[in-house]
Amino acid sequence: MDLEQAIHHEKELHPLGTSQDLYKLIYQSCLGNGHMIKDEQEAYDCLVEEWKQAAWFPVQEIGNGYIRMPLIEMKEEDLLLWNELLIESAKTRHTHRAFDQALAKYGFFDRGPVSHSQIFKENYSPHYRVIRKEYVDHFSLFKACLHAFSMQKVVLIDGPCASGKTTAARYLSSFFECPCIHMDDYFLPSSLKTKERLRTPGGNIDHERFYSEVVVPFLKKEDLCLRPFDCHTQTYRKPIHLEYTPFLIIEGCYSHHPAFEELNALKIYLDISQDLQKARLEKRSPSLIDRFLKEWIPMEELYFSTYSIKEKSDYVFSR
Repeated sequence: MDLEQAIHHEKELHPLGTSQDLYKLIYQSCLGNGHMIKDEQEAYDCLVEEWKQAAWFPVQEIGNGYIRMPLIEMKEEDLLLWNELLIESAKTRHTHRAFDQALAKYGFFDRGPVSHSQIFKENYSPHYRVIRKEYVDHFSLFKACLHAFSMQKVVLIDGPCASGKTTAARYLSSFFECPCIHMDDYFLPSSLKTKERLRTPGGNIDHERFYSEVVVPFLKKEDLCLRPFDCHTQTYRKPIHLEYTPFLIIEGCYSHHPAFEELNALKIYLDISQDLQKARLEKRSPSLIDRFLKEWIPMEELYFSTYSIKEKSDYVFSR
């Protein structure tokens, strides 16, 4: 949703809002929530106190990747995590260029951060926090990952192609400041793709090399030396050295392969409808859509069904 759409939506949601409230939305959309976070503990204390008196307010997109997240939608036991995500949102860098352009377009001048008007407060009870949309969309994943790391478990994210595994892992890895290993770096070289191998469920992945490069040293609490494989050039890229850490994310189809069962892992499965999957693949890789539909997706489905990957996952999230 862009700012123009967000403003139109705001007028529909809150017809009693004033120009002050419209200006506030523009400020939040263009500059985010950084002005709200001065001290992390103070931000959390304020969140808890306001949460106690929160009333209904809609989840509202306000453009530029931000959402007004109502406090009433937050569970008490999740407030600390929500606060951490709010702090992370505040780190997003902004320039005033888009803000200045929006002010000129809608006839405002820069007043700095403002409160909602009294009439807005009286009619709409605006108890919310402005946060990045991706954190709202993936909140359940953040919570699951936090649960896993609290028990010092590896996080494995599996699921069909185009279900959002890599994107989710990127957000999680950045937030938890932990490394992420991609199963795409362990696809089987063409030289090893025999008919017998490819008929084996999960045989499209070089699980032997993954086991020796990742599972074995990780279980020994040793550093990892990864050799990412490039499917396009059929060559190994420059080795990557990772210092040992008990906090690790492994994402990609085949990450729940039974060959890796020794890992003390929390298993997450990201599902997706066939229609949405096809639409995403057509947009992302139009020249490869036939291979996805006729070759790679059937291999994934064989792996999922043979090993009951979805059924054996600790968490399943659908798109």
